[in-house]
Amino acid sequence: MTVRISKPEFNLREKLTELDYSRVPYEKMPAGSIIQVVDHKANNTPSTTSSTYAEITGTSFDIYPKFHTSKIFVSWDFGTEANGALHGIAFRVYRQIDDGSSTLLKTQDQFTYNAQSGWNNGAGGVNITYIDTPKSIGKLTYYLQWHVEQSGTFYINYNDGSNAKDGIAAQAMEIRQ
Repeated sequence: MTVRISKPEFNLREKLTELDYSRVPYEKMPAGSIIQVVDHKANNTPSTTSSTYAEITGTSFDIYPKFHTSKIFVSWDFGTEANGALHGIAFRVYRQIDDGSSTLLKTQDQFTYNAQSGWNNGAGGVNITYIDTPKSIGKLTYYLQWHVEQSGTFYINYNDGSNAKDGIAAQAMEIRQ
């Protein structure tokens, strides 16, 4: 005796339209999902001659995580130029939670290059990234600091300034854990 079992066809698209929400709720997103992306752009032309760390104008931006356990991937991209013999430059990544005290997350140094005088001796394109685990759903503010090792002036987006559409580009992505 042969027994045949038949099941009705399963239509995924039809089942999705039956859901009571238009997109998957954040709480149902699996680990590794990108929950939100914050995109920041600044077209200023900051410069420094300082051998002590100072905040870079135009690099600060905020994200408000939806989960206490999320990781936050932050990234900054920009072009550089130098005038003078700098010998080296360094960057730091900082985070503030709810406008409180700042926490140093990363020091990225030493970008070193020939100690030549004059223009056209910059680090070129710079990309700085960090993966943070803030354990907070408060306002997170990320920003960069920089300094030069020796005399000279170091610029971000020199000659781009007002012409630069995306001179300093920064992003933050909240990643569900």
